[in-house]
Amino acid sequence: MNDTNSGKTKTGEPCLVEAGQGFSVIYKDRFLYSKYSPQKAAVQAVEQLAVLPQTIILCFSPCLWYGLKELLEKLPEQSLILGIEADTSLFGLAQEKLQEFKTAFSNAEGKVLLTSPDKIEGLVKKLPRFRRVCTLEMSGGTFFFKPLYSEISLFVQNYVASFWKNRITLVKLGRLFCRNFFRNLKDIPASKSVPCSSPFFSRPFIVFGAGQSTESFLDRISKDTLKSCTLLAVDAALPVLLKHQIQPDFVVAVEAQLAIEKAYIGTKDLHSAIISDLSSRPEILLHTKGRHLYFYSEFSESAFFEQADTKKILPPKLPPLGSVGLTAVFLALFMRPDKNVPVFVTGLDFSYSLGFTHARGAPAHTARLISCGRFTPVENYEAAFKIGAKTVSGKNGNVITDTALKNYAGLFVNFFENTSALYDSGISGLNLGLPFASTEQIESVCTSLPAKTEDEYDGIWAEDKINTGKTKKATAGYLDSEKAALLRIKELLSKGEKALPPPVPNLKEELASLLQTREYLYLHFPDGYKFDPENLSMLKRIRNEIDFFLKNFD
Repeated sequence: MNDTNSGKTKTGEPCLVEAGQGFSVIYKDRFLYSKYSPQKAAVQAVEQLAVLPQTIILCFSPCLWYGLKELLEKLPEQSLILGIEADTSLFGLAQEKLQEFKTAFSNAEGKVLLTSPDKIEGLVKKLPRFRRVCTLEMSGGTFFFKPLYSEISLFVQNYVASFWKNRITLVKLGRLFCRNFFRNLKDIPASKSVPCSSPFFSRPFIVFGAGQSTESFLDRISKDTLKSCTLLAVDAALPVLLKHQIQPDFVVAVEAQLAIEKAYIGTKDLHSAIISDLSSRPEILLHTKGRHLYFYSEFSESAFFEQADTKKILPPKLPPLGSVGLTAVFLALFMRPDKNVPVFVTGLDFSYSLGFTHARGAPAHTARLISCGRFTPVENYEAAFKIGAKTVSGKNGNVITDTALKNYAGLFVNFFENTSALYDSGISGLNLGLPFASTEQIESVCTSLPAKTEDEYDGIWAEDKINTGKTKKATAGYLDSEKAALLRIKELLSKGEKALPPPVPNLKEELASLLQTREYLYLHFPDGYKFDPENLSMLKRIRNEIDFFLKNFD
């Protein structure tokens, strides 16, 4: 570090200079603090900051850490001050001053951290779960990396918001997800997982959503073209295709709740295979005679997924995209043998028109037909005026969307934009960031292809009896071990130290060891994002959950 009062720095390092009331810093020919009262702006910013409990405070370019003392004094419980410095030289200065501060003020230990932007993602994921994010510019050093600091702030805010949104979903549906996971795992051998090596998948893919563009697409495309392509449909689009006398090759299912069974009404003679998530509703198989493939996605960051994966019993893992439409597109890209096989998407509109939310024949439209009467028209006008609905510019004119649909469209663009040979063939809806392919272009691609044959389709299902037997045995062994663990937890929670055999090394540690890797017992609790062996209320609730999950292993 250069000496104070030098005014300039020949080495390009930050230079401390005396100011009217303390020290300022000159770096790259800029004063990073006021020349007259360097601490004043930082202290005022801290005084104006309203901080609630469980807040992570992002302090950009802390430099000399002015205002830190005042910030610590008003820091609420379970909160953290996280300094972030992108400049290497300023990072060294901030690190040195923070160490001096911690030496002088012992109350800063564990409450203040300093990191660089390249480590922020890993650090934030390891930290306790904060509920809020505050940002604070602590010096003029933010000038050198303003866009980067803005990105970091947005990332941390989105990460925290995303975690708590997911928590809301898990509190409502986490128990159901876990129950379905074990029921599917018990009933379906893992060898019947998503295929990705059959010549059948060298054909062009067409992915059907349940939006209105699917209906117009089917009116324009020739049936011979569809006979030459691999057809994937989201489950809500299945009745739309059946209405047009088209059976897709695969139906994608991710929904865990009862409501989705409406999409499978009248599908007893369905020849299509169902590709489902392990957490999807198992009962849908009762509605069809089709074959079944499956995959899994981690609906939470849980150790029980890792344990099952180490047993080599799980199918391929897909990212948790939250939307069956996005999952169907990902599956098509996953199953094609190379990036030159085209994938065409239609019906993923993420929007709707005034009066109609889905293609005719979709469960939502059929339900509207059933319920319509003198005072309830078949047109669903209220969808256009619900809270969050708004009119936006679409691919061909204005369309109506809402917050959830728009977020899915944004996720689609982020995930699939610039993907090789992926095309949008829907003429309505939000822009997906893909090149457009008309039905004429699809037909020109498929003109020279022969129609699919039963033998070609049946070749996908060739069974490896040796591996299937090994997988079934490994799956049965895993489920038996989980059942034994649940019975042991039940014994420990019911009898405590009197349990037989006695707890090893003690009751608290054995319980913690068993429960920390079986989050499915409590991840749906409002406080279930972490296991606390001292929380008697949580232990009582876990005891009540054990009987529910034991049924899935019988």
